[in-house]
Amino acid sequence: MSDRVLNCPACGAPLNIESRFTTIVVCEYCGQTSFVHDEGLDPTGKVAKITDYHSRLRVGDGGTVWGRRYEVLGRVRFSYEEGQWDEWFLRFDDGEPVCLSEDEGEYVLYSKRRLTQPVPPWEEIRVGSFLPIPPLNVFITDKRATEIAGAEGEISSSAGPGETFHHVHGNAAGRAVGVIFTRRGIEFTQGDPLEFHDIRVSPPPQTNA
Repeated sequence: MSDRVLNCPACGAPLNIESRFTTIVVCEYCGQTSFVHDEGLDPTGKVAKITDYHSRLRVGDGGTVWGRRYEVLGRVRFSYEEGQWDEWFLRFDDGEPVCLSEDEGEYVLYSKRRLTQPVPPWEEIRVGSFLPIPPLNVFITDKRATEIAGAEGEISSSAGPGETFHHVHGNAAGRAVGVIFTRRGIEFTQGDPLEFHDIRVSPPPQTNA
């Protein structure tokens, strides 16, 4: 059941906002992309339609991860100089929002966490060094400038279409760690790699017309 129903500012179509953590919604009818605010929708333009490739997931599908039921609310494709990857915005039955990163058949399930102290600017962070984010000491494995190349459905991102922002990836205590720098702030995520069999997918039930 959706939390809110808003109208697309471009074509007027109803848009179901299923999660209170959704920050951007893409109209499935006209492709208009809008930021979601308490007052309504703020149009930002259009993002490119995502070119499909073989993936187990689809927006609207459900399933389980480690036995917990989820629903796929949206997908965003990030691009950088050397390639691209997808992130799926999921909602568990208890309402918890998570992102499932999919990159060449590898999956990582991420959750957002609160930063308790400032982190250095992106330009000062070096691959191969350690970044203290108490209580973690994160070993940095990658950093990249990123853009949103396409999106569908609902996503939770502080970056908007056409905006260049920056990712830092690393690991600490066996967990994947991400720090995302955008014009609107810094996001901190922690996650765990998934095996193929950890994810089970089921299409939405068919309804009679």
